[in-house]
Amino acid sequence: MESTGVSMTGTDTLSQVLSGIAIVVLVYISLSVSEFIYNSFMAMFKDRVELFPNTYASGAKMFTAIQNPQNPKAKTIYFSDNQRSGVEFSYSLFINIKSDTFSKGEHKLYHILHKGYGQVYPLLGPGIFCWGDTNKLRVYMNCFDTWDNYTDIENIPVDKWFHLTVTCKGNTLYVYINGNLKKKMALSNNTPPYQNYGNVYAFSPRRITLSKSITTSLEKDNEFSSAQSVSSLNFDGAAKGMISRVYYFSYALTYTEIQYLINMQPSTVMDSPDMSLTPYLSDTWWANKQGP
Repeated sequence: MESTGVSMTGTDTLSQVLSGIAIVVLVYISLSVSEFIYNSFMAMFKDRVELFPNTYASGAKMFTAIQNPQNPKAKTIYFSDNQRSGVEFSYSLFINIKSDTFSKGEHKLYHILHKGYGQVYPLLGPGIFCWGDTNKLRVYMNCFDTWDNYTDIENIPVDKWFHLTVTCKGNTLYVYINGNLKKKMALSNNTPPYQNYGNVYAFSPRRITLSKSITTSLEKDNEFSSAQSVSSLNFDGAAKGMISRVYYFSYALTYTEIQYLINMQPSTVMDSPDMSLTPYLSDTWWANKQGP
């Protein structure tokens, strides 16, 4: 029987052309994805400021990241350029809160980190504190409507390391613990975060008491309602503990980037030679452990 010249094996010219196009498309997609991942991680390092790259313990010393660009020791944070969602920036750090912070059991805020004036009021962009009567963080973020936007993060680990990420994206604050989104808070009246030019301070020993009768903006705080006996907000110096690898990013970190930072773990370079690191915290411990 004579051959008709038609192949039934899929190796005709049209099939070869289509296979070639498919291969080219797949190669293009693979290269594009690889380039995107590479550029994302390069951006993470390019747009990062190492505020406190080592491990630091609270005590008599307050740590300062100077913001004046004319100072040769400055670690200047430049404001975020507007992204499609608006203003974006992130702070990332490891924290270890010592149980000594709760020894007095007083309803006061103890300082971990803030950006603003040397005094912890009113510039808090952001401000990170720990309560003295329960293992709970308070995170402040100024906005153009008010100074005291805040959210509380309950059940934080004690005497263990955990990772905290504070991100602003548009007019919303996001707080992540060990890479898990724990709080999402819209800023007051849907206004943008207020980015200030102040220094970044860690473990400030300064104390201040804000009275409801004088600081009228506190009247809308749930703690100052008529049913509560609280009449003032007390900032009572530094929390007992350590921080490590405090970084600023001029954009909102992704889950993948946060996980990369977590995997770095706390720095083994100590600010003081007599410091020692404790084991890193597992995520399941944070989810299940209760109480201080």
